[in-house]
Amino acid sequence: MIHLAKPWIGEDEQRAVAAVLESGQLVQGPLVERFEQSVAALVGRTHAIAVSSGTAALQLALRALQVGPGDEVLCPALSWPSPAHAIRVAGAKVRFVDVDQDEWNSTAEALREARNGNTRAAIVIDQFGNPARAEQIREALGALPIIEDAACALGSRFASGPCGSLGKISCLSFHPRKILTTGEGGMCLTDDDDLAEKLRMLRNHGQLRGEFVVAAGNFRMTDIAAALGLAQLQRLDEMVARRREIAALYRDAWGGEIDLQRTPDGSESNYQTFGVVLPQGHDRDTVREKMRERGVEAGLLSFAIHKLGSFAGSEASLPIAEHLAARGIALPLYPQMRNNEVEAVVRCLRGVLHE
Repeated sequence: MIHLAKPWIGEDEQRAVAAVLESGQLVQGPLVERFEQSVAALVGRTHAIAVSSGTAALQLALRALQVGPGDEVLCPALSWPSPAHAIRVAGAKVRFVDVDQDEWNSTAEALREARNGNTRAAIVIDQFGNPARAEQIREALGALPIIEDAACALGSRFASGPCGSLGKISCLSFHPRKILTTGEGGMCLTDDDDLAEKLRMLRNHGQLRGEFVVAAGNFRMTDIAAALGLAQLQRLDEMVARRREIAALYRDAWGGEIDLQRTPDGSESNYQTFGVVLPQGHDRDTVREKMRERGVEAGLLSFAIHKLGSFAGSEASLPIAEHLAARGIALPLYPQMRNNEVEAVVRCLRGVLHE
């Protein structure tokens, strides 16, 4: 079976985790701080606050920005549901925004048009590692706080700099499907000293300099996770470069035969996910089932969040997100993948489509 994804865990990661276990310092120790400093330097941010998951990062970002009941937050309609769920958990209203047909990110124009007097913040997603149009979005939204959901985008670049550098707070995920994994884990990135202090307080039971000053949960990262992350950072460039090679092979193989995601001029994607949109007349789930029968695991591309049960009753009509969610599949892509496996995936999907 050619799997959809496979985390690259080697001897360096095993040794790093063993060293943590031997040390006895398992939670919020020196390796967490080192990991934070390394990622902040990589992305060009002043502060990095490691947390327990990418979803936790989004929830804490909204709380640090004091988003709550009566507020609205703009959110792309095409995504894993975490951003929209985080808005709901904050007690705010989700205002869904459709995405671009080619780039699969919400555009500056769509975000500007969706904004109203109750809009408190905007979540901007770098979908599947594909950079959003950062400069246009900054200009369109002005002083409105932006939370960049860069969960998939570590190693990707806007024309103006690294993904993870957009907005008041950027959020990363280190889930096993992501570019770099810590098992579970996430991070908030910011240049604002006060926000950084709030985020550190909110991840650790509301403690500020030893005093419990607000009611908050436990969203800390373990040193075991940080050890994994530090080991993986050493070959991040290699992992991203190989992903780009594989994506180029896929693109060359398909040509204009099938719809693919486009990257904005001047930007670079890390290709966390390589998605294709099936032609009319092909049922997504049937195609995936037939591919699995032939030894290839293809995934769902994403979700039209406003159509999920957690948003039952939503009357939003967002046709591009709905189209991509209904017809999109994700093809296998991971750094250890061999060229002949890429060719096998292409043959498999082409064979299913041409049956």
